[in-house]
Formats: sequence, C-alpha cells, structure tokens
Amino acid sequence: MNTNYTNDPYRNNQNIYPNMPAPGPQTAAVQAARPEENIFTKKMKAAFPSFGIGSALYALFYTFCLYRNASGITYPFFVAGTLCYFFFSMRKLGVPYKRNSSFYIVSIVLLGISNCLTVSKPLLTMNKCAIFLLAFILMIHTVYADEAWNFPKYLGALFGTVGTTCACLFRPFGDMTFYFDAQKRQKTGKKSYFLPVLAGVGIAVPVLLCMALLLASADTVFREMLLDMFGSINFATIIGICFLTVVMFFVSYAVSAALALKNVKEEVYDHRVLEPITAIIVTAALSVLYLAFSAIQILYLFLRKMQLPEGYSYSAYAREGFFQLLAVCVLNLLIVLVCLHLFRESIVLKAILTVISGCTYIMILSSALRMLMYINRYNLTFLRIFVLWALAVILLLMTGVTIFIYKDCFPLFSYSTVVVTVLYIGLSFSHPDYWIAKYDLDPAHLEYLNDYDIFDSKSYLCRLSADAAPILLNAETNPYLHTETIGTGATEVTLSDLNDTARYEHSGVTEELNWLRRYCDKVDALCEDMHIRSFNLSLHTAEKYLRQLSR
Repeated sequence: MNTNYTNDPYRNNQNIYPNMPAPGPQTAAVQAARPEENIFTKKMKAAFPSFGIGSALYALFYTFCLYRNASGITYPFFVAGTLCYFFFSMRKLGVPYKRNSSFYIVSIVLLGISNCLTVSKPLLTMNKCAIFLLAFILMIHTVYADEAWNFPKYLGALFGTVGTTCACLFRPFGDMTFYFDAQKRQKTGKKSYFLPVLAGVGIAVPVLLCMALLLASADTVFREMLLDMFGSINFATIIGICFLTVVMFFVSYAVSAALALKNVKEEVYDHRVLEPITAIIVTAALSVLYLAFSAIQILYLFLRKMQLPEGYSYSAYAREGFFQLLAVCVLNLLIVLVCLHLFRESIVLKAILTVISGCTYIMILSSALRMLMYINRYNLTFLRIFVLWALAVILLLMTGVTIFIYKDCFPLFSYSTVVVTVLYIGLSFSHPDYWIAKYDLDPAHLEYLNDYDIFDSKSYLCRLSADAAPILLNAETNPYLHTETIGTGATEVTLSDLNDTARYEHSGVTEELNWLRRYCDKVDALCEDMHIRSFNLSLHTAEKYLRQLSR
C-alpha cells in the first residue's frame, strides 16, 4: 500500500469531483467497511469510461486473436495488443514507464512470435506459461519499486497479485455505479440514460429468447420462418465467442484494478533470524554424503579407475539415475536458497553451502553424461532434451547462487529471470521435434538399435508435431520413406503409395509404413484446418513437403 496518500474517501473524492457533497453517517459507515483504497483506485473510478471501453475492446481483440486458435499468426498481434493495453492502463493511472522493462517486453514478444512458428504442444503450453509469468513480472515491476526485492518477495507479490485479481473480478459493476453516481451528483438536473439502457438490454435479451422459443413451439409456420432465418447460424460458436469475450473483459479490468490497489508492501524485511547452528548440522551431514557421492562419480563414471560390481557394465551404470540426480540438483538449489534466506550469517554455513554448490556441479555433469549416453544407446525424445536443458539452467542458476552466498547485493532474482528466459527462448525457437527426428533417423544411429528399439522409435516419431515434417517427409533424410524392401527388391515410396494398402498387402511392408501414414494423416488434417487467422509457419512448411511427396 502506498502510504503517501490519504485514506479519507471523502477527501479523495473531492479531489476528483469537487462538487460532491460530504457523505452522511451511513455512507461513512459503508465506506469504512470497504477495502482500503488509494489515489490510483480513485483515478480508475473517475476514468471508468476509459478503462471500461478499453477492457471491452481488449476482450474483443483477445477473442478475435485466440478463439480456437492456439498457434496462429494472430498470436504475436495478441501479445503486442496486450502490452499496449497494459501501458495504456498504466498511463491512465499515472504510473510511469520504466526503461529497464525492455527485456521483459522483448522476451514476451519473441515468445509470441515463437507460438506461430511451431505446433509442438509442449512448446505451446510452456510458451503460454512463460508469457503469463513474464507479463505479471512486468506488471509488478512497473507498478512497484522492486529494486531490492528477493526471490520470496517476488513470489509473494506474484501470488498476491493473482489473488487480488480474482477478488477484483466484479469491480466493473462497483466502479460503474460509483462513476455514474458521481456524474449524477456533479450534473444536477441532467439525467443519464446509460444505466437504464444497459438494464433494458440485459432484460430484453433473455425475455426475447424465451418468447421466441414459446412462439416457435406454438406455430409451425413461425418456427419454419425462424429456422430459415437463423438455421445457418452456429449458435455454439456465437455463445463460445460471447462467453470468452465477457470473461476476458472482467479479467482484464480486474488485473488493472488489482495493480491499482497496490496492496503488496514494497518493504523487504530481513528474515535471517534463525540460529545458523541448525542449518550447519543439516547441511554438514548432507555435504559429507554429497562428497562421497561426488568421489564415486569422479572415480567410476568420469575417470573409470575403479572396478564396478560383477555383471555391471559402464554403459549400464551410466544410463541410470539421471532423473534422480536432476531432482537432487533442484533440491540442493532450494536448500541453499532457504538457508541464505532464513538463517543468520555464518562463515561456517557459507563454507558448507559452497561445498554443496560444488557437489551440485558434479551431480549436474554426472546427470548430463548419463543422459547423453542413454540417448546414444536408445533414442532422442522431447523429455530427454528438456532434461538436458533443465540441467543447463540449474548449472547457471547455481552459479548465481554461489555468487550470492558471498555477495548479498547480487541481483539474484533478476539474474535468474534473465537466465531462464534467454535459455527458454532458445529452446522455443530451436524446434526440438525437428532435431529429434533428425537424430533418430540418422543412419549412423540406427545401426546401434535392435528391432524393438526401432519399433519404439517409429511409434514415437509418428507422434511428433509438424515441426518434424522437413525430416520425416523428406526422402533425403528419412530412409524409411526413400526405400522399403519388398521381398528381395526395393521400391520408391510416395504419399500415394502410403494410401495404397492393397499394393503392399502381400509384401509385409504395410505395417512397416503404418507409422508414417499416421503421421501424414495427422499433418494433412492440421493443414486443412489452417486459414488466414490460424496461419502457422510450421504447418505451411509441412504442407509444402506433403505436396512434394504426393507428386
């Protein structure tokens, strides 16, 4: 709460509406029961037409861009429109723009562009989550003085702002009533017809629908006339569009209202009050365990100087435990952050946390090496790429935490935000499905696979998105598409061949090509649904490969 402004509702209203009379005892009691307000909420109420119309236009724009369109060309425009709407709202509230917000703006726009370049469902889901988080961080950064905030403070501000947004969902009704009530007081003798008209429309629509249904059931000719007039209209789509528009109007207005409340205290308190001896005992025990584990990794996995148990090969030893190590690395990161945030400063604790950080580096390298050997023996998947990406992120985050152990002034949250955002943007634009298909179909890699692994690989490849089409639908890169053995000979395979089951019904090749046929059918169905609003570059590229293959 910004304490530079008075909490007297009458005095604040007098600044905005000088002709408003003083409230009586009953009004004062009602005002006292309301949540505490500040000058920004008063400005928002006074400028209700701007915020109301702006939220309505944004809701319409949101629906146009994203209704049943998760990855179309309209997504970058939606992101740009969202940023414009946000800064428009902040300008109306009198909140200045901060120059160091450029990183968040550029990152959000890049992720919006990435959404129309891919149709990979995991990437699209993570892109949307990343845009949501970065947008809220940008909003909080713009409204609050967050220069000294740490991780717990920012997390609390994020959850608090989202919670306040939910609590403000019906603020448009209250702000509208306040605005027109103030206008009526200010302009005595002049009538406002807005509320009566709005009430009339709200009552007329359901009454009209009910009466039309009753009359249609009473007269066949009238019913046929209505069917002729409205039979071609898809009411389910209209209802869905209207519902999404109404929801986004209330959500967008509620976000502005939540930011205007400024109910997150900007002060950062030092929570390092606990006795460090407790943390020293726990972390010292962990560090001994980690040192023993790290020594085994160096001797057995990295240097291979020690003898493994009987019947256990180095390849089998290296291809296990990477997910467990990933979990331990994440927990180590959290343990160090908790110790730095809750326990009083101690040289011994800092030294032990440094040891834990060093052991975490060894665990990260061990997990990465195990994953790379596992991929080399089997196949590449999105989850395995994501594990390698997560290990790279944890490595850089642990570096920042290690610096923060000895330098309290290090901007750990800003550093972490930049690291995660930059690395994720790289992952988002890299089209992992393309590289998965390229690696799994590499002839040098296929030599190491047995029949079961090859079958498992094909089952996975047919589930890839259209991002993999330049590999899977290209005869130069897909050996299964280029030639297939029939008896003792070989034949070229085209898209028309894939649909000609009878041609191969006696050759045994039909089942061999079934995975590729399923992939082609999936991509072809997605391309048929693509239009101007849902244009996607990945689908457009896949469509070109399908056309070339069908010639």
